[in-house]
Amino acid sequence: MGLLLFQHVYSFNTQCTINRLRETRVGTAPAKNQQRYDAQQFSLRTAMENLQFDDNNGFAASVSRTLNGNNNIADKDENEIDNGEDKKKSDVPNPMDNVDAFEADVKKVVKEVRAGDDTSLYPPSFVKKSRMSISYVWNLQMWRKHTSRTRYLKHMLDTFSSRLLKRIYPQLTVFIFWSVVYTFVFAKKVNETKYDTIPLTSLSLVSTFVGFLLTLRSNQGLSRLGEGRELWGRMFIVTRDTAQLLATYVYSKDKKLGINSARHLAMFPWLLKGLLRDTDDTDIIDIMLPGSSFLKSQRKKPAACIARIRQVVANLAARNVMPVAAHQQLELNLNEMNHILGMCERLKGSPIPPVYTSHTSRLLVFYLFFLPVALSAADVKNIVNTLVTATVAFAMLGLDEISHLLEQPFQLMPIHELSRNMMVDVADAFVCQPPLLTKSELLEEEFLYPYDENNTAPSYW
Repeated sequence: MGLLLFQHVYSFNTQCTINRLRETRVGTAPAKNQQRYDAQQFSLRTAMENLQFDDNNGFAASVSRTLNGNNNIADKDENEIDNGEDKKKSDVPNPMDNVDAFEADVKKVVKEVRAGDDTSLYPPSFVKKSRMSISYVWNLQMWRKHTSRTRYLKHMLDTFSSRLLKRIYPQLTVFIFWSVVYTFVFAKKVNETKYDTIPLTSLSLVSTFVGFLLTLRSNQGLSRLGEGRELWGRMFIVTRDTAQLLATYVYSKDKKLGINSARHLAMFPWLLKGLLRDTDDTDIIDIMLPGSSFLKSQRKKPAACIARIRQVVANLAARNVMPVAAHQQLELNLNEMNHILGMCERLKGSPIPPVYTSHTSRLLVFYLFFLPVALSAADVKNIVNTLVTATVAFAMLGLDEISHLLEQPFQLMPIHELSRNMMVDVADAFVCQPPLLTKSELLEEEFLYPYDENNTAPSYW
C-alpha cells in the first residue's frame, strides 16, 4: 500500500508539473491557477489519509489507473506541443482574409475561370447555347421562342440538323438500308417461292409491347430528370439561406470564421458538380482556399465542406455567442445539404435496371427488322414500305435514345450555371450587406454586421 501511495503522489505531481509547463508556454500562470494546484494537493493528501488500507473494493487501484491515464494524456499533449511545427497551417483561417478578398476571389471564379459555357455536358452537341436545350437556365426570351406558334415549321426545317438525329443516325441507317434491300431484292424472290411471311396483324401485337416499354422507360427518365432538377433547386434555396444565416450570426461575431465558412459554402456546388460529372475542380479550391491541403485530400469534397462549416457553427455555439434558434436552423440546413448530396449520389449510381433496357432493345430490334417484311406481305409498295419503316424507326429509336439521355440527369442539367448562380448568391449575403436598423427600430441591443453606406455593386455581377 505504501508503494501505491507513492505512485499516487508521484503521478499527481507529474500532472501538476505538466500543467505548469503549459501555463508557462503561453505565459505566467495566474494566481487562481496556483490556488487550484494547492487545493488539489490538499484534497489528494486528505483523501489518501482517509483511504482504507484493505482496498477490498478496488477503489485505490481504480484511482491509480485514472491517474496513470491522465499522465499518459499529458505526455501525449506534451508530444503534440513539441511537434507543433508539423501541424498544417493551411487549414487555419487566414488572418488577413476579409470581405474584399472574398469578393475578388468570387469574381475570378465567376468572370474568368468559369465564365464560359459548360464543356462537361454529354453529349457534346448540347454545348451549343444557340439551340433550345434543358442544359441551360432559360430566360423569358427563350420561353417565348419555345412557345411560338411557328415552332412546328422551325422544327420541321431543322429535322436534318437535329441533335437527336445525329445520335440515332447509325442505327437508323441500318434499318433503312435493310428495308431497301428487302423490298427491292428479297421481296420478289420470297413472293415467287410463296413462303409464309409474318403478317402485319401479328406484328402489331409486338408493337404494342414495344410502345408500352418505350413509354414506361421515357416516363422513368423524365422522373429522374425532375428529381435531379428538384434536388438542385432545393440546394439553391438551402445554400442561400445558409449564407444569410452565416452572415448574420457567424460573421458578425467572428469575421475570420465567417469568411472561412462562406468560402466553403461558395465552393460546395462546384465540388458537387465535379463529383457528379467526374471532373476536376481543384482549381476553384486553389482560388478560394489557396494552400489548403485538407479539402484536396478528401474523398468526398462536398461532404468535407459541410463538415468544415458545421465545425465553425459548433465552435460559436460552444462559446455561447450564437442564439440557439440560429444554431438549430444552421444544423437543419447542413443536414439538408447532406441529404441532397446523398440523393444525388443515388441518382448517379443507380440506373434504370439494365435487364429492362436490354429487353426493350431486343423487342425493338425484332420489330423494326420484320416491319418491312410484314409491309411487303401486305402488298405495300416498295417506296412506301421504305418511308414507313424509316418513319417508325426514327420515332421508336428517338424515343429510346431520349430515355437513355434522361436516365443520367446530371450530364444534361445546367448545373454549371446553377453552381455559378449559387456562388454569387452566397457572396451577395456577405458583400451586399443590408443597412443597420435605426434606433427607433431596435427594441434592445442587437448584433449586426457593419454596413458600408457607399456600398456599390459587387465586381462579380
